[in-house]
Amino acid sequence: MFKAILSTTVLPIDGTYCVRTLTGTEREDALRSLAGVPHYVGHPDTKKIVEALGAVPAPSKLFSGLAIGERALCFPIKQGLSSRGQEGFSSPHQAVEEIEKLDVRVITRLE
Repeated sequence: MFKAILSTTVLPIDGTYCVRTLTGTEREDALRSLAGVPHYVGHPDTKKIVEALGAVPAPSKLFSGLAIGERALCFPIKQGLSSRGQEGFSSPHQAVEEIEKLDVRVITRLE
């Protein structure tokens, strides 16, 4: 279903993409489908959450991007909760103990 799990929107290949925040049952269905999907998440707390949902570490730290029609799921810290606004980056030490502090976005490469 998903090619990759990311910590934020990552688009290393030029193209047209659709990015949507999932809510409700669509969000829950996506969270139940992570078993075996490779992740590129470095933030320790977010990594624990996605691995608890079944995602597995990717063989490389470098996400190569999506082909047309492929989808990735990303888990950014919700706006207003991230230290990025104050510090200019998301601290790896920022606590994110529960998934409710994360948005769940699907990225689809259209063309």
